[in-house]
Amino acid sequence: MNDPVWSSRVPAPGGITEEQIQTIPASYGVVCVRDTAGKVISLAASGDARSFLAARLGPQAEGANDLRPVAGTYEIMRCLSIFEADLAFIRESAVLDPGLHDRVTRKLRIWWLATHTDASRAEWVWETDPAAFDESMRVIGPFLEKKGVRRHASNLDAAFELCRYPDELHKAPAGRACAYKEMGKCPGACDGSESLGAYELRLAEALAFDASVAEARRGEINERMREAALAEDFEVAAQCKSDLSSWDAFDKRYAGVVADLGMHSYAVVTQGDRAGVAAVLAVDRGRWARACELELEAGEAAAVAASASVLAALGSFRGLQGCGDLGVLGVLGRELLRPSRGGPGFVRIDRLEGSILLQAARRVVKTPRADQPDQRRNAPRDE
Repeated sequence: MNDPVWSSRVPAPGGITEEQIQTIPASYGVVCVRDTAGKVISLAASGDARSFLAARLGPQAEGANDLRPVAGTYEIMRCLSIFEADLAFIRESAVLDPGLHDRVTRKLRIWWLATHTDASRAEWVWETDPAAFDESMRVIGPFLEKKGVRRHASNLDAAFELCRYPDELHKAPAGRACAYKEMGKCPGACDGSESLGAYELRLAEALAFDASVAEARRGEINERMREAALAEDFEVAAQCKSDLSSWDAFDKRYAGVVADLGMHSYAVVTQGDRAGVAAVLAVDRGRWARACELELEAGEAAAVAASASVLAALGSFRGLQGCGDLGVLGVLGRELLRPSRGGPGFVRIDRLEGSILLQAARRVVKTPRADQPDQRRNAPRDE
């Protein structure tokens, strides 16, 4: 299954007629308008290429959108979904209009949280570019905002009793204990009350935090609180209530998505170009490609083969150094954190198997087709 490609350039000096407009596909895609010298003057991802060009080159174009006086040609890269159109736009803008690419990438930026895993250097730091972190650090995310990533770090500190004063932790066992130890909210690795090995185990648990961990911990605490209430041990019950508040503080949106950067490799299922067929993309940390089609009526055997195709594509990305395009990473992260209505289905690499991929495809293929109104909240990315 080949990646989307540009159509031939269509002459459009002085604009296009209503008859010409009707020949343009009303599909998802990337649209490029050039001047008579071939320079790009408009580049965008759109949910409806026909409407986009009509508003800029058609008889009704007006105001700042009216490109008729300077237009020379237009071309279209047809896509199967607005998600794919966004990815294709990021890829093409990096080549055709680097300035636009940089501006859009900044708008799409997402945040990542990192730390060293050995207690002698452990400390939360956050950046929008994973490449800014030391290669030996563990990186988790994504987060939409800086305050969100800081809050998540603080919540991990409270839930897993991690050190709030890393400078003292780095001096262990000669560090100075703080008020959190006195309140029973920290075992005190800094002053040697707890071994650094025990601290690092808790830190590893914090880095592996997800929605299932939070649910399990809340269940355990609620059970202890019920037992304490039955025994009329109100002190223990009060402590359980306090512990529960630490787990309830996590943003459910992040709890369901945040994971190690290395795990952000997906089979992404979108609507195909035919009824009953899903398109499957391989997306890995800033890189992407169309992997295959999945015909739903072919059942699980076809889904198993599709999973193998995705794994092969992801494997080819894994041989490349570092992350790919931060804009692609931003498109992925924002769709994960703010799923659009009728948007793609995601199957993470550690959960990728035929039956799960087939379930995702069946959910997506039921969504509206490209000729229906676009309900996506995160797009399109205009010039």
